[in-house]
Amino acid sequence: MKKNLLKNVVSAVLIVVMAALAGCAGGGGRNRPAGEEAGKPFPELKLLYNTSEGHKKIAETIKQMWKKELGITVQLDNVEWKTYLKNLQVLDYDIARAGWIGDYNDPNTFLDMFLSYGGNNQTGWKNAQYDALIESAASELDPNKRMAILAEAEDILINKATPIMPIYFYVNQNVVKQKVKGMTYNLRDIHLLKYVWIEKDGRPAPENEQVFRFNNGAEPETLDPGLMTGSTGFNIADQIFEGLIQYDPETLAPMPCIATSWDISDDGLVYTFHLRKDAFWTNGDPVTANDFYFAWKRVLEPVTGAEYAYQIYYLKNAKAYNHKEIDDFSKVGLKVIDDYTLETTLENPTAYWLDLLAFHTLLPVNRKCVEKYGSRWTRPENIVTNGPFKLTEWKPKDRIVMEKWDAYRDAPDVKLKKIIAFSIEDNVTALNMFKADETDWIRTIPLSHTDEVRTWPESHITPFLTTYYYRFNTTHPPLDDPRVRQALNLAVDKAAICKYVLKAGQKPATTFVPPGIPGYKPPKGAEYNPEKARELLREAGFAVNIEVSP
Repeated sequence: MKKNLLKNVVSAVLIVVMAALAGCAGGGGRNRPAGEEAGKPFPELKLLYNTSEGHKKIAETIKQMWKKELGITVQLDNVEWKTYLKNLQVLDYDIARAGWIGDYNDPNTFLDMFLSYGGNNQTGWKNAQYDALIESAASELDPNKRMAILAEAEDILINKATPIMPIYFYVNQNVVKQKVKGMTYNLRDIHLLKYVWIEKDGRPAPENEQVFRFNNGAEPETLDPGLMTGSTGFNIADQIFEGLIQYDPETLAPMPCIATSWDISDDGLVYTFHLRKDAFWTNGDPVTANDFYFAWKRVLEPVTGAEYAYQIYYLKNAKAYNHKEIDDFSKVGLKVIDDYTLETTLENPTAYWLDLLAFHTLLPVNRKCVEKYGSRWTRPENIVTNGPFKLTEWKPKDRIVMEKWDAYRDAPDVKLKKIIAFSIEDNVTALNMFKADETDWIRTIPLSHTDEVRTWPESHITPFLTTYYYRFNTTHPPLDDPRVRQALNLAVDKAAICKYVLKAGQKPATTFVPPGIPGYKPPKGAEYNPEKARELLREAGFAVNIEVSP
């Protein structure tokens, strides 16, 4: 019954979108005589996406657009989150949906992921000119020139090489029970739950009622900060680990955390961090500079295989060490002065270095725990953490439970007693749990319920520094031809997807970097143009056989 209903909803959405497209200028080539074109037939493509009603509707819509405008047949491949991640990592896909949340408020956080050596590139695309521009921007001291260099790099990414297809810019879709207080809504949708509490009758609820339940979506692939790459892992790490810096809950400005203060050299290369002496691990060990040294060295060790190792490449010689160009770690710009003083030396002045220090890859880990338990160190019975909450239960594909750590330095200010993070991939199921008062927070509104839910007082729709896009596997023919990739991009009416499918204020994306970053002027991206798309396919040697209306 539910499956048939979803199928009917998807079909109805597609009918509306296709009807709207029929009247768009350049939308059909309907006057072209029928008949087979010269040229080789275009092979069937496979579109990979992880389980989600929203991903499915978008994929179904784009599939229909490509069929209508280009005569291309696409098979949809729906897999669970862990399988999806594995397929991306080994390039076992043709086209795959993706989303990218900015790690800090700068274009570089979107553009450096497509460096040839970027762990999150996952397209098989390599471009020496692009790499050189990103690296040049890193050493450019003039902010205006730096932004211009990054815009030139983005022009290569989206207009010339096109290993990705931007589709839309997200909005935050937080739906929160009104009894929940202390939640803030920022551009990166980061939520430190140590500031949150449950209210009852106008005051904080009793301790036994300070239980906060939310849907975390897909199962995290890992709870190891040095290895995690997805937001479902980040959401947990934010509660059980703390780094040198944390983000201001509202502005995202870097704030002291384990580091109480820092000194910056006049040339902007050397940062000296002074650590607090009242921070401890849940096993009673003090948190020291050595913990950060061990954690960052572990990430940079080639054998670790950390996809986000490039986030530490800003340290002098860090990239060279990770790429096995040097084997002496003492040459890397990381030095323990004493237990409570850590020094970092950068390759180039980096305006966002403090912002990066709050990122998950740079969180500390407890050496004794990691070395004792190896790959099993993140299990609840083994894990040692340093945040306001500690992990007490992890039932795969069901829930993760965290409880207040009473020995945390600011424990009196932490109101929540327990946090339960459910792993529900189906957004309709998650919404039904919210309606039934089984959860207090969901972060995605099902597309089929957008019109209803966005009007609720519990609904908070706000800007989000995130882009929804499709990756192309540039190692798979015919996607190894940039003309084919550009044709697929031009044949998608992204404005129609936002208007008729998403309906929650999302904006069509012709660039990869979202709008609103101070000082950045992105290149002009390609607009919807199916006629140009057909021309490009023909140039690439393919026949374009589309249905012709009578």
